[in-house]
Amino acid sequence: MSNLLRDVRFGARMFRKNPWFTCAAVTVLALGIGANTAIFSLVNAFLLKPLVIRNPAELVGCYSRDTVKATYRGFSYPDYAELRANDSANGSAFSSLMAHDMAMVGLSEGDTTRRVFADIVSANYFTTFGVPLFQGRSFTPEEERPASAIPVVIVSYSYWKKSGADSQLLGKGVRINNRIYTVVGIAPAGFTGTTAMISPELYLPLGVYEMAINDFEGVGRALAARSSHDLILVGRLRPGVSQKSADALLATAASQLARAYPEDDKDQTFLVQPLPRMGISTAPESGSELMIPAILLLAVAGVVLLIASLNVANMMLARGTTRGKEIAIRLALGGSRADIVRQLLIEGFLLALAGGVAGLAVAYWSTSALVRSMARLAPIDLVYSAGPDTRVLFATIGFCVLSTILFGLGPAWNLAGWNLFAGLKIGDRADFHANRRRGIFARRNLLVMSQIALSLVLLSAAGLFIRSSVRAARVEPGFRVSGEMLAEVDGSLAGYDETRSRETYRALVDRLQALPGVESVSLAATVPFGMISLGKSVQRSGNAQSSTAGAASAAPEVACRYNIVTGDYFQTMGIPLQRGRAFTPADAAGSKHSVAILDQAAAEKLWPGGDAVGKNVRLSSDGGNQQAVDAEVVGVVANIQENVIGTQWPPHIYVPFGQAYQSDVNIHLKTSAQGPQAEARLLETVRGEIRAVDPHLPVLALKTMRVHMDGGVDLWIVRTGARMFVIFGGVALLLAAIGLYGVRAYTVAMRTREIGIRMALGARASDALRMMLREGMILFGIGAGVGLALSLPVGKVLSSLLYRVDSFDPVVLTLAPVLLAAVSFVACYIPARRAARLDPMVALRDE
Repeated sequence: MSNLLRDVRFGARMFRKNPWFTCAAVTVLALGIGANTAIFSLVNAFLLKPLVIRNPAELVGCYSRDTVKATYRGFSYPDYAELRANDSANGSAFSSLMAHDMAMVGLSEGDTTRRVFADIVSANYFTTFGVPLFQGRSFTPEEERPASAIPVVIVSYSYWKKSGADSQLLGKGVRINNRIYTVVGIAPAGFTGTTAMISPELYLPLGVYEMAINDFEGVGRALAARSSHDLILVGRLRPGVSQKSADALLATAASQLARAYPEDDKDQTFLVQPLPRMGISTAPESGSELMIPAILLLAVAGVVLLIASLNVANMMLARGTTRGKEIAIRLALGGSRADIVRQLLIEGFLLALAGGVAGLAVAYWSTSALVRSMARLAPIDLVYSAGPDTRVLFATIGFCVLSTILFGLGPAWNLAGWNLFAGLKIGDRADFHANRRRGIFARRNLLVMSQIALSLVLLSAAGLFIRSSVRAARVEPGFRVSGEMLAEVDGSLAGYDETRSRETYRALVDRLQALPGVESVSLAATVPFGMISLGKSVQRSGNAQSSTAGAASAAPEVACRYNIVTGDYFQTMGIPLQRGRAFTPADAAGSKHSVAILDQAAAEKLWPGGDAVGKNVRLSSDGGNQQAVDAEVVGVVANIQENVIGTQWPPHIYVPFGQAYQSDVNIHLKTSAQGPQAEARLLETVRGEIRAVDPHLPVLALKTMRVHMDGGVDLWIVRTGARMFVIFGGVALLLAAIGLYGVRAYTVAMRTREIGIRMALGARASDALRMMLREGMILFGIGAGVGLALSLPVGKVLSSLLYRVDSFDPVVLTLAPVLLAAVSFVACYIPARRAARLDPMVALRDE
């Protein structure tokens, strides 16, 4: 231990004696270690950090599976109540079983209303998770009872903090969906339920289910009805009960329910699965969706750490040659080579630790900025503590150890093998000449070429994301973007029923249509590139079968995007009508004859090579709460794009607002406003007109279509990927340039005498300049060649995240090497210019 402390003190003294070297090395390592710590902090938060739950391994999701169709659905409250009643029985699988369902509600704060996520939960929600409330109490069984309508709420800890950390909040009222709810509790700090980082802001009892649920399809759902399968169940297994035995017990319970209630529970079986860390669903999920991007980001950060370590390794090698005599004297005085290696590795670890401390600061700043940008995308509460926990701290120490091995072991081994007599005689130049004899593939040159190759890989990836981001920003989605405005309102958040909401929406359309500068107005349930999308399974039905078709079961079934629109929607959005007609006023009024409009993609899938107009389609409900509906296809419109990642031109089906209902609607306005100022004035006018029609109707969004698209999740992913790779690529480019400059500057310094002899024998300054430049650019050429070869498979891996950019993009594969070549040329030119300006007489006297 005393030897170790002595080596640490000696290493610290050496670094104090060389402050410029120490600062440069720590800065380089801070960038490399900080990048890895930042990415690991996010991976830890999403995938590794334990949730604020007692014994989370005991918690499982309970799922209802159709044994015939192999599909999953939620649970009805009566089925849940019967399963929970067995909790106290010896044969029960669970010691506690809770139910919940997510909803989006309107939270009024002053004159504004914002949409937030609320979790509608059973009374034993928090006790099942085994967490005590920060303040207040949990819900009571009476508050859980269906249709009890007792307006109480538990708020999240982060909501309490953001609203001023009012110590007297309990007992006060908050306005939710235009009703006052009394705050009875505050959830514990850091609690996010079953999901990592993502938390609802409000918790409501199941007794207010009908008051709070935002039913997008306008179907009234009574919680007490056995046919309403909306609840998600989470249970805590009894001690000693395995997943297999729990499945057997639940299968018995499912068969008993099927015999008692065959109309609702026939062909259903129950099973348990581990809970995913991300996502809340009525079907089991593995939670592996985040593994691929997590591995990708860690790999990219690892490349940056490798480049930084190679850079510091070169610096250590250069510094080591100046310590040749020191090492030789220590060996001559009886020191062992093991002592030398230990001393040098300790010095390297001290550097890495200093870089790690600085890297934690880099990680704190970068992850906080990234989480803030994520929080602006959706009405979700991100619970994230930027401060490092033990996992992050241990990971940072691990990165320090890894970087020490990467940059310290080679130089330490090299110096430990120093020739005693050569070191005492030649000193500083011994290792240089030994390396020079190995030519272009000397140790330092190999390190530089590796940095250049890896830097080019990251620059190419950054170039692909930049190209993808630019193309995504210029997307032509098939509908009008310029001159389009969008307002989102929701009557249910003001407590309105369907009748009153419809009347309000009609008055809004009439009033906005009369505004100067507004050419047409229409309503739609969803908006392209929005957070919410609806889906329907559509197939041919009735007389739609061709003469050669078989039974209806053989008809093709197409998963379509589903939208409820008014008659002027296609005109307002600029979507061309290709065949048939648009919706008429009679359709909008809700005629008994159901109609629909398909887009070209849906029509071609349902009737390949045929005409869909005049045929019938059947729309089934994915949720199981509606009967299938037959509708006549009256028109076919052009395809539109909904996103930039994944299926870019999905099939669509449109139905008129008179035949279906959704409380949350998007008001589309086609305007003649030109320029930001004119658009801003018109937006404020629209806001005023909405308030004039109904001052209680919450305006959830009011923006231009361009602003809406720019704020989409897809574009955020592409742009964030571009920013991250640009940052990583820029850091890698900087480190590669520093490494190349350092090696060339060191080479000039070590060859000063040789250059002086050459110039004394008649060589010109330009000859020395060309010689040094040629050697440096040869290093670049070899490194760039390897980097280009590596860029191709990396581009293939990234292709699924890119928008209309091929992994073999000639622009990127040309510009990235050119940029790196320009920087490398400057890094080589400065030392080469210094060599060309050497005075031969001064150089000949150099020792």
